[in-house]
Amino acid sequence: MQGSSDQLIFRILEIESRAGRIEGMFSADRELGRIWRGQQALTEACRSVGMEDIHVFEGDVIHRHLENRMTDAEGARGAATVSELLRVIVAPGNLATDAERVVERCRRAAVSVEKDDVPLDMREIAARLERELTDAPTPLLGALRAATIFRMMTQSSMPSADRLIFMAAENSLRGAGQGSDMSPDRPDALLRRMDASWIFTPSVALTQGKFRAWSPGASNGFHDLLDGVSQDLDRTLGAMPLLRRWRADARATAAGRHGKSKLRDLVELVIREPILSAPHVRNMLGVSDRTSLYLMEEAQSAGILTLITPRRSHRVWAQPQMANLLRMRASRSTASRDPVRNDAPDEAARDVAADTVQNPQPGASRASEAARERAEFDARAKVALAELDAAMQNVDAVLAKYRKGERL
Repeated sequence: MQGSSDQLIFRILEIESRAGRIEGMFSADRELGRIWRGQQALTEACRSVGMEDIHVFEGDVIHRHLENRMTDAEGARGAATVSELLRVIVAPGNLATDAERVVERCRRAAVSVEKDDVPLDMREIAARLERELTDAPTPLLGALRAATIFRMMTQSSMPSADRLIFMAAENSLRGAGQGSDMSPDRPDALLRRMDASWIFTPSVALTQGKFRAWSPGASNGFHDLLDGVSQDLDRTLGAMPLLRRWRADARATAAGRHGKSKLRDLVELVIREPILSAPHVRNMLGVSDRTSLYLMEEAQSAGILTLITPRRSHRVWAQPQMANLLRMRASRSTASRDPVRNDAPDEAARDVAADTVQNPQPGASRASEAARERAEFDARAKVALAELDAAMQNVDAVLAKYRKGERL
């Protein structure tokens, strides 16, 4: 048992060390962090919505604002929900010092779950999260505990909000910005206003390669999340040389142009903003419509930008890495889905519904069953938190030894 506990502690520390390495890179090179987070934020929002059985991809979200093809109910709902999550992900705020506002933003952005009878005291939840983050030994464990506590206090009624709380907690523990409320805006505009410090993206970690359930309070869910986070950190470290190379090549290309060329200004703009249109470039650089189009086409021919819309339509360009993400689109079939209900029940749900029709229960029995389920959930949550507390205490002991210079 002790060996297993020690392995878990060192696994957490190994993940934290790689996350700390990435955090150090981004602290020294804020442009690089902004480029990476711009791409990762959109993917995280799409994967989080996908985990709620609303199928939407990065290309669906961006192209919905550029063309009139996505008219099905699920696609429209998915793209709108991604935008709501994105408003929090790009600027989570500081959960440690402004918990009530951050929790409310996460709640409002969450994918709705039909469990409206759950009583929620957001002020109490916020106060509890503020206290917990004060003693967090590492960003990962602090984020895990915050998400687990929020999940317990909301009775698992808002899984997508759990994941936003996870990111907001980590963001706070890595030195958060203020995270001002974002006005409802297009996703490409939201990505221009990145104000975040997070490294971990839980939905990406749980869905990359294979699907893992979001259950941070359960032992299997905890280990699945660690597996996914570890693999995601490897992908992030591998992506850094590619992003640096693209940026260096773009600046080198611009530096070779004559002194009056606006290509240098365009390169600096595209480094800050992953998705651009000619009218936006015109406004930002103060050039004519013709010049903005010429600059975009010049950047495209040099590999600095990639066109992501057909030439017949309103033309929009993106960083090449972002353009690769935006090629992913969901296949839609109006005949395959009910246009009114987007959340068709699975086989298990249909069985439960059939059983309910065949064996109706009186109101008192239903209330008793609900009370029993709540008690069982509370008991499981307490056990999970106790296990997490034990892990955090062990991590504290290990870190204390390092601080004293002792050998393990």
